[in-house]
Amino acid sequence: MSEPKRWRKKPEQELHTLGEPSPSLSPKERKQWEKVRANEKALRRIARAFATAEHENAVFAAATAGLLTKLENSGPVEGNVLTYITKILRHEAGAHRKKIAEQQQRVHLVGDDIHLLDTVDSVTPEDLVVLKEIKESLKEKLPLLRKEFSEQEYKVFLLTEGEGMNCREISEALGGISPGAVRQSLLAARQKLKRPAVRTRLGVSPLAD
Repeated sequence: MSEPKRWRKKPEQELHTLGEPSPSLSPKERKQWEKVRANEKALRRIARAFATAEHENAVFAAATAGLLTKLENSGPVEGNVLTYITKILRHEAGAHRKKIAEQQQRVHLVGDDIHLLDTVDSVTPEDLVVLKEIKESLKEKLPLLRKEFSEQEYKVFLLTEGEGMNCREISEALGGISPGAVRQSLLAARQKLKRPAVRTRLGVSPLAD
């Protein structure tokens, strides 16, 4: 009696968005570029961990562009090229967060995911409805929010609800503000949103009786 065939799950097709190495690269430089290219899937996971899924592509593109410039202008990387590109990914993620923070301070909003900071909070289901209502018309409500919040509360609230950043990322993006201070600013902003008069001015759901 013949043994039944064992069906093996086909391996996932490797993701390749990086182009072929430049003909101007030396054999060693080409080998390093190919190594990065072969590990793109894993490197993208690292980029996503550093920068969130929403900003993965931008951070990954900036990091690989930086690597290519280094190979073309300065020669091959000393040591493990994957360690080198991981350091670039971390750096680019931090730079990207700072860029977003600067854009938010100029009141140019990017992104549309509601995200709660990783903190113990008194956010109720009703509060989540209010946050969603604010988010749906956030651009129109910016002048009102600026009047209700302090400058730091305003920045933290926008980076949380507009960009999905957590307290550590906001701390790095704004600079000079500890994660604890970020958390307190967000809590203060959310407490203000519980006030009936504030909700009325913002045109969102009033507190339930």
